[in-house]
This record gives sequence, structure tokens and C-alpha cells, in this order.
Amino acid sequence: MSGFSWLFRVEGSKRTLNGPFALAFNLIAAGFSLFYLYTSGFGLISTQSNRGVYLMLTSVLVFLIYPAGTRSPTNRPSLLDLALIGLAVVSVGYWIDQYVSYAMFRVSNPSQMDLVMGGIAIAVMLETSRRALGPIISLIAIAFLLQLYLGRYLPGQMAHPGMSVERIIEFTFSTQEALFGVVTATFATFVFPFMIFGAFLERSGAGAFFMELGTAVAGRWRGGPAKVAVITSAFFGSISGSSVANVVTTGSFTIPLMKRTGYRPHDAGAIEAIASTGGQFMPPVMGAGVFILATLTETSYLTIALLNVIPALVFFAFLLMMVDLEAVRLGLKGLPASETPRVRDVVKKGWHFFMPLGVVLGLLFNGYSPEFCAFWGTVSAAVLSWRHKDTRMGPSAVLKGLVGGAQSNAAAGAAIGTLGIIIGGIVLAGLGLKFSAVLIELSGGNLFWALCLVTLVSIIIGMGSSTTGSYIILSVVAAPALIQLGVPMIAAHLAVFYAACLSNITPPVCVAAFAGAAIAGAPPMKTGLAALKFGATLVLMPFSFAYVPELLLQGEWYEIIYTVGLYTTGAILLAISLQGAMIVSGPLSKNQRILFAVAGLLLMFPANLAVDLFGGALAALAIAWFFSSRKKADRVPEGA
Repeated sequence: MSGFSWLFRVEGSKRTLNGPFALAFNLIAAGFSLFYLYTSGFGLISTQSNRGVYLMLTSVLVFLIYPAGTRSPTNRPSLLDLALIGLAVVSVGYWIDQYVSYAMFRVSNPSQMDLVMGGIAIAVMLETSRRALGPIISLIAIAFLLQLYLGRYLPGQMAHPGMSVERIIEFTFSTQEALFGVVTATFATFVFPFMIFGAFLERSGAGAFFMELGTAVAGRWRGGPAKVAVITSAFFGSISGSSVANVVTTGSFTIPLMKRTGYRPHDAGAIEAIASTGGQFMPPVMGAGVFILATLTETSYLTIALLNVIPALVFFAFLLMMVDLEAVRLGLKGLPASETPRVRDVVKKGWHFFMPLGVVLGLLFNGYSPEFCAFWGTVSAAVLSWRHKDTRMGPSAVLKGLVGGAQSNAAAGAAIGTLGIIIGGIVLAGLGLKFSAVLIELSGGNLFWALCLVTLVSIIIGMGSSTTGSYIILSVVAAPALIQLGVPMIAAHLAVFYAACLSNITPPVCVAAFAGAAIAGAPPMKTGLAALKFGATLVLMPFSFAYVPELLLQGEWYEIIYTVGLYTTGAILLAISLQGAMIVSGPLSKNQRILFAVAGLLLMFPANLAVDLFGGALAALAIAWFFSSRKKADRVPEGA
């Protein structure tokens, strides 16, 4: 039984459970994962059970592991926590049991018990998100509930007659439009199975393998640890889909290495933060928001993954160039040969870790649903772990994988009920189209200014929400405005999704950068600003999807190749400008940096052949100017 002793201890971010409560948490978490692993592989479950069980057990786990406040016990749940667990089970259980009866006999005429249970469920979900994510997203949800009641007092286009408390509770709780709507369905059906898949991959040794592979590939290069961070974060982030989880997991290894080889603490934290953020849109797995995007646009997940290949590769190519030029500027070297394994040896030992990803992709290409692919990816990860004795997943490791998937979901899924409340408030009041009209009016119908406003709104919303939460809200209030201004639907949704990702690294509240700063021992705000510099292409991506459709494989193949080539070249020129350095030694002057920036932006946003040629000419001029100034500097005698 010594292999199962961990069952009696659970370490969370704010509470550590011991004894019976830890055992209860682990058993509930394992059962939670097992239930949704079964449904992803075999189905056969009602819609209300699929959505209701997900919200219910997510809340139960959150109340067990997250204390109510600073005075709450840190080693066990309080009486309040236990009461809230009971209320979550009773209210959501009531909805699961009564939904069919409501839909058949009580639509628009809810019973008193419907309203009581609805009020309890709404309060429970608001508290669930407050516990795990802080008060802001819950306050936003409360504001959306209040605007439903006080609609007649709202200004301008946002005004509406207002709704009764009974109507608000009925729509939010009893229907499948708000609390138990598409957001909950997507997380329960698609996202959670992939979280379990990621937990099994990591438990099988894949996380350590990708870290070692990144070290083997890039460790000896100049600034090698930063490149290791970029490569491993691309790999691991695609599996985890969470920027903060990625920072904490890979950053604990890469950030100290970067600092040791000469990177400044805030830059080390920033590089890991922006690389981890990029993992959210790195195929094949990507972040939870992409599953929502696929659902809202009624597009297959495989199509969304394929459309993200070029933007993700360009993003990481730019980031690699940025860290390389930072190494040039600071005169940094790579890791010593004694600390870098050979690529051949690493691949020989761990090539099988690519196979679960291959299983997922193979099934997706053959038309199977994402959750079915996640099921078989999970099974293959467990089976393939037996290739080496030290990674074999026995009963204890499998149980840990199940618990790990549920624990990851507790943090990511805590906001889902509250996000459903927000979406319900927007839909019931018709605010989506109204906000879009306001956005178009403020931008004067100009697409560029509309994209600027969307980016600004995403940063504001992102202060109190995750990438997924920000995207869900933006998809309702901002994407329709871009579509009205002529942006294709998928491009508009990808634009707001990447804008939502931007909030991870944008001060004043940038959770991924703050996590990197904590590990690096650097000032959080300084780290956030540095991450914004290293992730400059992420700022431009929403504009790129609107103005450069070839990035999303729109157009003839030769147009796509030509435009992507120009865009990538422009991104490299922009990196040179931002870092003030070329691959060869020697700093750029201020005017040279400006010239490189202008040339880069012209190539990244090609309007016509004349603009392309002008951008190319400016780039050639900037490069010639740099080398000419270097030759003159070299000819100046020392001491002259």
C-alpha cells in the first residue's frame, strides 16, 4: 500500500488536505475523470447529466481545495465549505433530475422549487469562480445579472425593459442557454478529456522527454536555455493548453537556467511567459478556448488546428529570433556540452512519446470526434509508458493521472458556470448585437480602429478572467462587430481569441508574466512589459487575421507561400528592430531600428506589389546601411 500513500495528502495552491479529506478529494477527482473518460470513449449519457455532473463535481473539488478566505483552515474544509458542497450537489442534482420535466411541462412557468434551486445554484457557481480565480469575474457576472433587472435605467442602445427576478433565474438555471449552456457542454465534452490526456502524457514521462529533447536540440546554441524554454513550452503548452500551468511546469527548469547563463531575471521570466502563452494556440492540442471557438463557429476542431499551424509557427520563429538576438546583444553562450544530451540518444529513448499525439491526429484526420481522440490518446499514453521500467503506469500512476486531470480542471473549469451566467445575461438582454453596434459606432466603421478597441477590451476583460473566459465574452460582444465590418467568421473569432491570449502578458494584470516573475525573482510589471516586447507578433496577430487572410490558408497555394514568406521576413526584421541587434555583432542606431521596423511592418501587411517592393527595398537599404556603418567603425583606429 506504500505506493498509494499519496492518497492521504493533496497539495493545492492555498490548501493542503491530509487524511480522510485528502482521500475523499482524490477519490472524487479520480471518479470525476473516470466518468468523463468513459463518456468520451463510449458516450451513452444524457445531455443534462453530461453538463450537470461536470459543474457539480468541479464545484465540489474547488470547495475542498480552495479556502474561502485567509482565516479559513488550510488543512481541511470548513463547515461552510461542506455546506456549499451539499448545496452544489442538491441544486445541480435537482436540475439533472428535473430538466426533462421542466422542458416538457414548466417552460415559462417554473415552480417555486425551480426558482429556489436556481438561486442556490447561481450563488454556488459565483462562489466557485471567486474561490479559484478571485472576485473580478464573479463581480462581472453579478453586473450582467443586475443589468437584466435594471435594463430600463441603462444608457443609450444598452437599455431594455428589464426582466423580473423569476425570469432571470429561470433563463439562467432551468434552460440550457446560460449556466448549463454551450460553454459548459464544450468543457464537459471536449476540454476535460484533453486535460486528462495531458495529465496521462505527463505522468507517462512525456513532459520530461520534451524538456530533454528541447535541451538536446537547442541547449548548446547561444542563449540556449531561452531557446530550450521556447521549444519545450511549444511542446508542453500544446499538451497542457494552459499558459500559467506551462510557466510553472517548464519555467521551474528553464528560468533558473536562463538566469545562470546571463539572461536578466525579468527577461527570463518574460521569455517563459510568452512562450507558454503561445502553447495555447500551438497545434495539435492547443488551449481550451479553441474547443469553444470550434463549437461557436460550427467548424471542426481539426480545421481550427490546421488554420493555426502557420500563425503558431510564425509566432515561435519570431520568438526564437528575439531570444537569439538578445543573446547576441548580451554576448551570451549556450550550455556546456556536458549538460546537453545528444538528440539521437534522447529520441532513441523517448520516440514513443510522439505516438499518443500521432494517435490523436490520426483519428482526427479520419473524422472521429475530438473527445474520442482524447480517449484513445489517453489509453495509448498509458500503454506506451510500459516501454521503459521507470515510466510504467501501474495502478497508482493511473490513479494519479486521473486525479491530476481533475485537479487541473478544478482550476480551469471553476469559471465555467460563472461564464455561463455572463453569456446568459448577454443573450437574454440582446447585448451582443448592441455592443457590436456601439463598437462599430466608436470605431467609425473603420476596421483598424475596431481591432484596436477589441484589443483594448480584451486586455480589460483579461484582468479578471482566463484566456478561455476572455475569449467566450469577446466572441459574443466583439466578434460580431468584426464580422459586420467584413472579416470572415473564423478569422474574426481567431482575432478575438488571440487578443484574449494577449491578456496573459499585458500589464497591469498579466497572470502568465506574474507566474514567470515569481519563479525568476523579478519585478512583475517589468516582466510583463518585457513579455510584451518578446511577444510583439501576438499583438499584431488579430490585425493579421483581418488583413492577411493567407495566414489562415485563404487563397491560391502560390499566394499563400508568397505572403507567408513576406510575413515571416517582416517578423524577423521587426525582431531586429526591437532588439537593436543583428545576428552579427554590433548594435543598430536609432534610425536604423526605425527603418527595420517600417520595412518589417510593410512586409507583414502587404497591400499590393508596389508596397511589397517598397518594403523589400527599405529592408535592403537598412541591411546595407548597417554593414556600411560597421565597416566604417572597424576602420576607425583605436583611440581615434
